[in-house]
Amino acid sequence: MEDTPLMRTSSLLALLASAVFVTAAEDGAQIYNSLCGACHGPDGKGLNGLPPLVGSEWPKGAPARSIKIVLNGLSGPVEVAGKSYNIDMPPQGAVLSDEKIAAVLTYVRKSFANGAGPVSVDEVKSVRAATAKRVTPWTADELLKAHPFPPAKTVLKNLVGTMYKGEWKTLPDFSTLKPALMEDFNAGVIDVAQSGQKDAFAMVWTAQFDAPVDGKYTFTFDCDDFGALYVGGERIAEIKGIGPVGKRVKEVPVILKKGLTPIRVEYVEYSGQEVVVLGYKGPKDKAIKWLSKTKAGKPAKERVFIPIEAKDGVAAIYRNFIDKTTPRAIGIGFPNGLNIAYSADNLAAELIWTGKFMDGGHHWTDRGAGNEPPAGTNVIKLSDGQAVQLASGDGAVVRFDRTKEEKEWKFSPVKLAAEFKGYDLDKAGNPTFRSAGEGTALSDAWAPAAGAQPSLTRTLKAGGDKPLVVVLARDLALTGSSDTSAELAGGLVVRVVSGPALKADAATKTLTLTLKPGETAVLGYSFR
Repeated sequence: MEDTPLMRTSSLLALLASAVFVTAAEDGAQIYNSLCGACHGPDGKGLNGLPPLVGSEWPKGAPARSIKIVLNGLSGPVEVAGKSYNIDMPPQGAVLSDEKIAAVLTYVRKSFANGAGPVSVDEVKSVRAATAKRVTPWTADELLKAHPFPPAKTVLKNLVGTMYKGEWKTLPDFSTLKPALMEDFNAGVIDVAQSGQKDAFAMVWTAQFDAPVDGKYTFTFDCDDFGALYVGGERIAEIKGIGPVGKRVKEVPVILKKGLTPIRVEYVEYSGQEVVVLGYKGPKDKAIKWLSKTKAGKPAKERVFIPIEAKDGVAAIYRNFIDKTTPRAIGIGFPNGLNIAYSADNLAAELIWTGKFMDGGHHWTDRGAGNEPPAGTNVIKLSDGQAVQLASGDGAVVRFDRTKEEKEWKFSPVKLAAEFKGYDLDKAGNPTFRSAGEGTALSDAWAPAAGAQPSLTRTLKAGGDKPLVVVLARDLALTGSSDTSAELAGGLVVRVVSGPALKADAATKTLTLTLKPGETAVLGYSFR
């Protein structure tokens, strides 16, 4: 065959495309090993009790689900490869470009998801633009609602669900009842939502259980409120009375022959939650295979309250996700019963409250996910957003945020006065938070103040050569304001012990303080 210019051009393009893909795959592998391998494992099988990628449905299918997880993170309970996890996967959207996200997800899908297709940069850009206002991690329920897995067929064949309306406190004789709904469910999954009801109804599911081999099959059955399980025409388990799942679960072994065996589930919902749990473990199975949309194992452990509190005059510290502030929050519980949460993202003491400090039972047991609220009372949200600004209005530290211009999302520079540089603790656990920028520096120290009434002393000291404006409170009603004191909504009083005057703006509900280079302000915080 004659070698034409068109053929040579096509071959060159194919070679270039191959080289680009290999480079992207290699970049993706490097990013994965740097950021992802510590949790998911170099081989994708998971490390330290964290979920695997191998054998998981999560990286498969449409890329949008995985892109959202990388951009904003994932928090809370999630089921991966038949096992439940409670996780806090941090967001990576701020540190990874669209190109790097596309590369690492292409690598993951190629290496651990049975060669799922590549992820393009345009797909990442599209999802980033569509979710630009998202500031919290996703939950598994949110993602699966928008991007569900394709239904996997189970061993239940010819599954039919029949719904009855009525109110019962014991199992009725279903043969005497008139059905309100009857429907086939080809995926072979029992789901109470198929009823379309909330309270005062019953359902019966009938099917053929297709046993793959001869042997012992152990069935797990539970429900809220009550019901019964029949296998081969025999009632093998019954949940009696009105109550939740977890403490009444039944596990029953049955010897089955290979092939089809009739199975029947009867269920009554009186009020409250609507839940049916059904699973089995066959002769060759190491884990339960679930036949219901709701899955469960052993009854959930009761949450243990672990008080975190100051001891022997030393302040307590809590570095985890605190509710009503940013992910990089640092909680300090002082011995006098006053507490703060400082945001390293916004350079602000964003929360202040009285009484108990924090409950560690949530995050310190079973890898609890999500935000933990302060354990005390009178929680006041002092501010939200950047609290350190240049008095001139000009910025110093450049951060890139997304902005929408002409219907397209672009990265634009946003100038900030400073960024977080860490914190120090003295022998009593009292913190000094440090921030700095171009020609700016600020130390923000907190400590208990002496006196009969619990109060805190805050010492702000400006460095550099540019004046700074520190936002003390934002979006809080101000009363009785003067140059030396102001009372905030919730009864918190801020007063000047020494240093420059306060500036209270009742219209914008903002309380600020301006510091000249080298100037120090000492403030007192107490509740009326």
